Amino acid sequence: MALTTLLDAIERLPAFVRLLNTVPAPGERRTIGGLPGSADASILAALARRLTNRFFVVATESVTEAERWLADLGTLVDETPVALYPPREGFGEAEPHMEVAGERVETLERLTRADIHVLITTARALLERTRMPRALRELRIELRKGGSHRLESLAGHLESIGFERVPMVEDVAQFSIRGGIFDVYSFGMPEPVRAELWGDEIIDLRYFDINTQRSTRTVDLALILPVDGQVRDDAITVERLSITSLFPPDTVLFVPRPRHQTAQAPRPRRPNDDHPVR
Repeated sequence: MALTTLLDAIERLPAFVRLLNTVPAPGERRTIGGLPGSADASILAALARRLTNRFFVVATESVTEAERWLADLGTLVDETPVALYPPREGFGEAEPHMEVAGERVETLERLTRADIHVLITTARALLERTRMPRALRELRIELRKGGSHRLESLAGHLESIGFERVPMVEDVAQFSIRGGIFDVYSFGMPEPVRAELWGDEIIDLRYFDINTQRSTRTVDLALILPVDGQVRDDAITVERLSITSLFPPDTVLFVPRPRHQTAQAPRPRRPNDDHPVR
């Protein structure tokens, strides 16, 4: 059975129709039982397909379970924007792994553009506070052909937001300057980017192959994102917030449990809450 046919079949079920008509409003809760295996992801995929104007969050108990949800939803809803927001802690280090930091900031950037319909995360990640939700717009850098940047000022800013200056870019979160050539590889970029400057003006902007170091196709806009967890204190002074500060008020929170699923809409967080949403 094709996956779209599977979702069509789910949407015709009387129980699903009842659920669809009673999706919780802010502060309300619904419990869904009897969902073995990947049935939970299938139900959520069908809800997301029908309720295109609602934002869905799945808060799992572990990263492993979050990754399972991401894989299942990625298979079920090819055209629905789905993203993972992993926790910073729990990986055995004081600071997150670089890949984790990159995935977090990529997801935050997409959230600011309303480019995510279903967010997969963990309860721990929802509780964490970071400067990124408010700092991202100020700290990120846009490179455009015809744009103006002073290379040394740009270098100082990149170092303050977690980038490493190297002789040759070979990995993410690195940049290099050779004369008027500026190479950078940021999270969120499909490939590293090379900007050629004449004075302070960008006269050419292209991707380049990280193995051959040869320039490839042109690019209109390159977005450089800060590295979450690596931003120096002198780079920005803003309040640390939970990622929930970016959620719309009618967000539907889906909390998987071993024997049932609970769909609920969050209420505003209060200072003494143990959890950011209910």
